[in-house]
Amino acid sequence: TANPEPDRDDVLNDSSGKLWAPAGAIVYQRRDEQHFVVRNGFEILLPPGSYTLAAERGPEYRPFSTAFEARAGLERRIEVAVGRWVDMNRLGWYSGDLHNHRRLQDMPLLLLAEDLNLAPTLTDWIWEDRPSSTPPQTSDAVRQVDATHVYSVLDKEVERLKAGPGAVDLLGLRSLIPFDGYLLYPPNDTFARQAHAQGAWVDAEKIVWRDVAALVALGHIDFAGVVNNHFNRQGVETETDTWGMIPKPRPEFNTPAGMPLWAMEVYYRFLNCGFRLAVSAGSASGVKSSPLGYNRVYVNLPGRFGYEEWFRALKQGRSFATNGPMLSLTVDGQGPGGVLRFQRKGSRPVKVHAEASSVNSMDRLEVLFKGKVIRTVTGAGKLAADFSADVAETGWFAARAFERPDRAVRFAQTSPVYTEFPGDRGIVAEDARFFIDWMDRETAFYKNLPGFREPAHRDAMLALFSAAREVYARLAALSLAAPGSADDRRRARDFDP
Repeated sequence: TANPEPDRDDVLNDSSGKLWAPAGAIVYQRRDEQHFVVRNGFEILLPPGSYTLAAERGPEYRPFSTAFEARAGLERRIEVAVGRWVDMNRLGWYSGDLHNHRRLQDMPLLLLAEDLNLAPTLTDWIWEDRPSSTPPQTSDAVRQVDATHVYSVLDKEVERLKAGPGAVDLLGLRSLIPFDGYLLYPPNDTFARQAHAQGAWVDAEKIVWRDVAALVALGHIDFAGVVNNHFNRQGVETETDTWGMIPKPRPEFNTPAGMPLWAMEVYYRFLNCGFRLAVSAGSASGVKSSPLGYNRVYVNLPGRFGYEEWFRALKQGRSFATNGPMLSLTVDGQGPGGVLRFQRKGSRPVKVHAEASSVNSMDRLEVLFKGKVIRTVTGAGKLAADFSADVAETGWFAARAFERPDRAVRFAQTSPVYTEFPGDRGIVAEDARFFIDWMDRETAFYKNLPGFREPAHRDAMLALFSAAREVYARLAALSLAAPGSADDRRRARDFDP
């Protein structure tokens, strides 16, 4: 018998590794991941033998684990303690998992068991060219569990991989968006426009799909999926080429420890082209080997928690994404999403403070400016960086943190704190050229790809990449113009990313 405690997820294994679950529990088994979710405590009848009981309630709680023997005729009571080590809500931070395939009827208990504040539920899932689920017929788009736990039910994922453009998640929809197409048509900007027309949001659940850079350039993406579902509790999925993701430019990116660095590098290149993208996270629980909320994005709210308020704050960049560490950053008192505007050119000192901590052992904390690491702090416990830095250009600060790697790779990344100087757009030519090459590669791919049912369908995909290439070409030109020159001012009037 496990004592009455808050809702949680548990693992009860015998010596052979078999999962035992009580009647009425929500049981989750995906490959090596196996657990059950209970409301309060539970009772179960076990055959004699050796067992291990583990309990979790999300990353803000210390996990519990114990081994015990079951004997014939013996009733045993186990006191389970999963106490908090941090309370992020009290600090103004509220968590969300933007990639969720769990059953609607299970969502209230799952949110409470994982202490996850918010979760869109992708009930309308398109896989390649067909629906993989049946969305509910309801106008009740957002459902409140209690004052700080909420989920939505009409969210849509359009997932067309391999030769397809990639996957986008449409979140906070007020009504269903139909899918009338196939693997190669229509381009994903079609669905992004329809979502934005409803006041909904578009998450690039991985920022390394074929079409993400085109969608970002044309203003169709709200959030950048850096802590994505290739990172799960059972390990890291390093295979990406066969799924249709962009090539990895360095061998280290093919390793578990290198996978987050790859996503981060692409994210930093977007920021260096002037796109202000909030970092996001998603677990794909229901499909992948993780509980709901394993990958989560924390959003800072200045006032009361609410579904719309949370998404608006995420769009503003008031976020960090994580599957383990809690992470904070301020620059001259501004947190993620903040902007430091300087009125005159010249070097300015700023005070930088970053902290990272976890219930697990830490490895390092890093602070970056425009994608370059400017401070590293190592150690196993709570890590802090407190220093002064000189800044003389338009750009951005961010922090990232890594736990000591084991089977899984646990890390966190903040959205940026931005700096602005007059006459300086802060665009990095090398990064603009990276995306030009990306557009050229995908254009060549789709020009020669069979499978388009009509010539107009191919033209629509090529038009997406062509329009985005023009954006990056203009950004590259802006980066080479002398700051404050007549040429720069003319281009700035014509274009604003």
